[in-house]
Amino acid sequence: MNPIKIVGRRKRPKTPEEFHALGAQLDREAQLIAPLPRRRGFVFKARSWDELEQWQMNRLKSVRRQSRPDE
Repeated sequence: MNPIKIVGRRKRPKTPEEFHALGAQLDREAQLIAPLPRRRGFVFKARSWDELEQWQMNRLKSVRRQSRPDE
């Protein structure tokens, strides 16, 4: 059961300026929700399952090392 009741319809932006203003507003809201920069994606091609596992372990170690405060 959906607890939200929608009445009416949202007005669509008609001009490019309205679209840009709406996009800017959405960007501001997204920054409030997740203020950290998003990670960029990439592709890693492993030649074997062992190579993939080794790469994942090294990556996990480096991520943990970066997330820890200075010790």
